[in-house]
Amino acid sequence: MAEFAVYLCKNSLPDISSFPVQWTESGMHVRVKLVPCSGKIDIQYMLHTLEAGRAGICVITCPHGECTLSQGNYRADIRVRSLKNLLGEIGLDPDCVTVIHTPSGSTADDLKGLVDSMVKTLAGKTAARV
Repeated sequence: MAEFAVYLCKNSLPDISSFPVQWTESGMHVRVKLVPCSGKIDIQYMLHTLEAGRAGICVITCPHGECTLSQGNYRADIRVRSLKNLLGEIGLDPDCVTVIHTPSGSTADDLKGLVDSMVKTLAGKTAARV
């Protein structure tokens, strides 16, 4: 079973403990890792995640303009965009990596639905390539 990695900023939801740590969606095992700030995720770390066999990565940040650590979600955006460019240059699917800015006032269920949608899209692409 393919695996999908989610890096979740611990400040992105008021009740972070209600977000599930793992589940299965569209034949992919989704695993969540809580990070102190989405801005701490760097390109090399994400490359190692893909190298370890993950089918995709999602970085979940605080809402736009509401980052607890000032610029973490801005840095995460830049790093994900840079990784997408790099993946495209080496012939891999840049859409296997994405960033989700938590919508203001959203719940853990809302956010899980956004991740599930992305996993379904990636699973469809993966199945089409096989």
